Amino acid sequence: MGEKIPRHGKRTRGANFTSADAAARFERQDGTRQIVLIEWKYTESYSSTPLKIAKSGTDRTVIYAHLYNRDDFPLNKALLPSFEALFYEPFYQLMRQQLLAHEMEKAHELGAELVSLLHIAPEHNRDFQRVTSPALSEIGESVIEIWKKLQRYPGRFTSASTEEMFSGFPVEKFPELAAWWEYIKARYSWLQE
Repeated sequence: MGEKIPRHGKRTRGANFTSADAAARFERQDGTRQIVLIEWKYTESYSSTPLKIAKSGTDRTVIYAHLYNRDDFPLNKALLPSFEALFYEPFYQLMRQQLLAHEMEKAHELGAELVSLLHIAPEHNRDFQRVTSPALSEIGESVIEIWKKLQRYPGRFTSASTEEMFSGFPVEKFPELAAWWEYIKARYSWLQE
């Protein structure tokens, strides 16, 4: 995607290059092979500080401009006030992950015919939903509403609350997930309420 590889050649997840928290690969009922990149939030909140220029002085728009300038850029440029409007968290992260999914799909990564992004966050995390990019606030009232509207290709972005995903999960049908379920219950204790 144009992100620099460190001099020592080893990448650290989340440091200076785009990554997701998890990925799942599966075959859909229609036979389509799909990868879902998963971004899982907990208590994140973001400021309205623009990220266009990094602390190092790097103009981040230059890193991604070649992707933005392509005809197949995965966001609706007609609706987007400017490319720079995306350089506020969490929009900056969502853009990078959407670009990663798009590039993986074009490359048929791991045999995938479709690559999408799933965003999971607690319903109660209202701070996450606050629109931090002044220019994007014209498009919608929440981060997820805006991101859904900006999608150019159907089915490439889904958002779900932690509560939707896990409240009432039938763990008794999946005994092999018992330890994982205990972790989920401890981390998201309100799911049991």
